[in-house]
Amino acid sequence: MKKLLIICFTSILLLSCQSKSDKIHSFVDMYNRSSSMMTNYMIKSTKAIPTGPDEITIEVNTANQGTDELESGLITSSFPELIGQAIKSEKLGQELLDSGVKFNLKIYSADGKVIANEAIDKNKLKGNAPEDLKAITSGNASTSQLNSVLEVFNKNLPMEDKATGTKIMSIKADENNNIVYTNEVPDSYKTMLEVDGAEQIIKDEMLRMPQIREIFSKTEVLGVRNLKYIYTDKKGKVIKEITITKEDLK
Repeated sequence: MKKLLIICFTSILLLSCQSKSDKIHSFVDMYNRSSSMMTNYMIKSTKAIPTGPDEITIEVNTANQGTDELESGLITSSFPELIGQAIKSEKLGQELLDSGVKFNLKIYSADGKVIANEAIDKNKLKGNAPEDLKAITSGNASTSQLNSVLEVFNKNLPMEDKATGTKIMSIKADENNNIVYTNEVPDSYKTMLEVDGAEQIIKDEMLRMPQIREIFSKTEVLGVRNLKYIYTDKKGKVIKEITITKEDLK
């Protein structure tokens, strides 16, 4: 027992005495070992690289083709802060930020073009999102904590799809931890949504999208139950509400 305590105590001392360079390399190793957990239909791969005595570069390769302006806008406006808050939520990441280390985030499109290039430091990251991220990843998130993280997206909304004129107005969690997407549609779409049977046609089309299955698989641990899509006119009047459950995917 005495030997075990000595070994444990020595390990703690070694960790606490790491130099900034050691901590940078430890963070890079930790990030790259867990990078496969971050991949989904949009993020194809990501890696961290030590690029200076006070600098880490994080590269994110996406499936973004550049043809969907709405998707591109959400990536470039929300990904940097979301990744920054994830870094801050880790003890080692917080220590590096506090010591002046800068994280250079580079996001690439499917054809290898840089679509976002942003430096993240402690001055850019505000609020309680890191604590909320910890609660979410532990599976004990409250609705308010989930909404705190979703605020990263909401503060960049509304965002319009130029091709259709549809606007994403908000992405929020309701009291039952359903993720609710509120969309404003132009008058031409309003007429189409009001047609009998339109709800099922749209729902069937959405269920064919691999993104829907991916969202459920990634958010199950967060306690997310259903996805709700609310479509409104320009005055905010609800035209149609579509709910997708995990059972719909079977």
